[in-house]
Amino acid sequence: MYSLHQLLWDIRRDAAVKDAYMANSSQVLDSYGVSGDLRWMMQRLDFKGLYEAGVNPYLLYFCAIQLEIDRAEYYARIRGELV
Repeated sequence: MYSLHQLLWDIRRDAAVKDAYMANSSQVLDSYGVSGDLRWMMQRLDFKGLYEAGVNPYLLYFCAIQLEIDRAEYYARIRGELV
């Protein structure tokens, strides 16, 4: 979980990490050691699943903003309406 939280934080604060994630999420997830269900949910931007798995909701929200997901789409994803 810590490595995923670190990734979310880095996406928020470092444009190079964000750009790398948007270009090749698998490579970035590998470099942070994110695996299993958390990896699968992060690749799909399954914010509801990530939240339910215990990921920090503030990190999720600010990561979504950096990944250029608009507020309406984020809320639809967190409610499980979009995956």
